Amino acid sequence: MKRKGLVAILAAIMVMASSAFCFADTGSLKLESTYPENGQKNTSIENVGVKLYFNNTISTKEAMKADEKLVKIVDSKGKKIDTIVLFKDNLVLVVADNTQKAQRISNSETYTLVIDPSFVDDQGNTLGEKTTVEFTTYNQKLNNIINMAMMFVMFGGIMFVTIKQQKDQAAEKAAAQQDKAGNNFNPYREAKRTGKTVEEVMAEEAKRQEKLNKKKGKKKEQKADSKHVKIENCADYLNNVYRVQAPRPIKKKATAAPATPAKKGKSGKR
Repeated sequence: MKRKGLVAILAAIMVMASSAFCFADTGSLKLESTYPENGQKNTSIENVGVKLYFNNTISTKEAMKADEKLVKIVDSKGKKIDTIVLFKDNLVLVVADNTQKAQRISNSETYTLVIDPSFVDDQGNTLGEKTTVEFTTYNQKLNNIINMAMMFVMFGGIMFVTIKQQKDQAAEKAAAQQDKAGNNFNPYREAKRTGKTVEEVMAEEAKRQEKLNKKKGKKKEQKADSKHVKIENCADYLNNVYRVQAPRPIKKKATAAPATPAKKGKSGKR
């Protein structure tokens, strides 16, 4: 009898303990994460909203109807923003209602999402405490100013490069025309055209003439080298070309023995 009574007591204790654990597990609703996170800066100004991820599902009509009124977004002055609440399993999306024309989302404004403690899941578990998520929108005006400044800088650089290229092309064209006309360089006229001093114009012209003379000198040297190219030791490269040991008079041509082909590599004249 004692043994049976001990077993019954132990069984009752185990049942009570398991019941307590089950009650603890099913009786809690928790907010696991949010996007944006609490305190996040520079959030989107076009689609203001918060994603809420819970540990339990919220999908029944009763729970969704009740929870729709238990979440809200307010600005820094406490003014409520019109919102739309969407549910999918354990995700709740609270977004600002863009269809309301009178509603405006401000730049660099701090907004707060507030969840009521009675927020409930499908099993009837409540959140139990007031929960808030605070976030700040980014400054759209400042962003637009920065983008405009970058565009002006980019277009200014393009204009500068284009004008410089046009000036270089005009200078090359003028130099070519002067060469064709016999290089009739007038420093006073050039100074008036370019807005530079006569000394600067003459110095630039001297540098240009020096470069031009160097180019012409290189071309003349290349032509001269090509004219004076000689082929030495032709017998080494051409057939039926022979060498003799030494030049012979024409008188001895009839009596002299025919010349034998010289070995390639020895010096002599043809």
